[in-house]
Amino acid sequence: MFEIWNKQRISNLSQTEIEQWFDVLNQGLEEDRGYDLSEPNIEDIRAGIKTDYIDYLKSCEKNQNFYAYYILRDDDGKIVSVCRIVIVDNQYYLEGLETHRDYYYKGYASKLFNKVMYELKRDNIKTIYSIVRNHNHKSINFHYKNGFRVENKDDLNIQLILNVEDQIRKDLFDNWVTNYNKSVIKSEKEVTYPFAGYSKVKYQIIDMITKKPYARILDMGVGTGEITGPLHDLGYNITGVDLSDKMIDLAKSKMPNAMFICDTFQNSLAKLNNQYDFIIFNYSIHHLDYQNHIDLLLNVYDYLSDHGMIIIGDVSTLNTKDIKQLQEKYDSIWDDEEYYPIVNIYRNSELKKYYKIYYKKINDVTGIFELLKI
Repeated sequence: MFEIWNKQRISNLSQTEIEQWFDVLNQGLEEDRGYDLSEPNIEDIRAGIKTDYIDYLKSCEKNQNFYAYYILRDDDGKIVSVCRIVIVDNQYYLEGLETHRDYYYKGYASKLFNKVMYELKRDNIKTIYSIVRNHNHKSINFHYKNGFRVENKDDLNIQLILNVEDQIRKDLFDNWVTNYNKSVIKSEKEVTYPFAGYSKVKYQIIDMITKKPYARILDMGVGTGEITGPLHDLGYNITGVDLSDKMIDLAKSKMPNAMFICDTFQNSLAKLNNQYDFIIFNYSIHHLDYQNHIDLLLNVYDYLSDHGMIIIGDVSTLNTKDIKQLQEKYDSIWDDEEYYPIVNIYRNSELKKYYKIYYKKINDVTGIFELLKI
């Protein structure tokens, strides 16, 4: 059971809740403060530490920097994992993520963290930070596992940063991976949003690429390797980028000779060391908003070979009026958090200075863009 302790909730905590909250945190607190457990007054020291912690919890009610505590209980209602978000200089920091010592290695911290991510997204918080001591390898590994990357480091601490939306998207795709291809097949068979015409898009992209006997291909949003798997088998050089490591694991099984990068599209660019004849976005660029579409397509320009081409297969329309009509048609299943490519937006942007932009409609849902490097 997940719950949020905001300032109002903290003012109404029961004594049992306070005791359980402290019991989660009460592990090695004496050593953390430099006390020797053999000291004769150790019990008085422990009582003082407990008072300090509880005083802090109660002070959160009036602390301007406090945002919320997040609590996870087991099936019996016992608090097993806690963390908090605080605000420092208008930035949101994750602090105090702890699991009760009797519940280690059962996944409670990850479960709590995932739930916190969804709550932060609902609150429109896009980025969070965390500061970890350099020697705390367990905490550092947890942060890496859950999508954080290093922003700053000094002799004492590491400051890490996480894009909340990217982490949620990764979590969704990791959970979706086992049924990914089934979802595509079902939508395509029913000729409905979002994957109507998926096979036609796939084979037209493959047909475009195989007109060249050999090519270097960057698949941005490689997924399980549906598009580039057949090209890999034909001997093409493949680099695949995806946010989901589970998707990449499946793609690797199809393309053992391919190179893979598990990261966001933008971050992955710094890890590329090649120029590509084709850069593919197959049902993937819609995870970015329209300005980020444009920025990313401009940024990959330098990674295209002379006369290279970007291919985008996706839900798409000629103009915003058409996309609104499509949304109305599929209103009950439409995803409001995705930004599908629109021809007029691309052609009226800075992209026209760098690319010749062509568009082919497949059906009322789907189309294929070709952006030829000028």
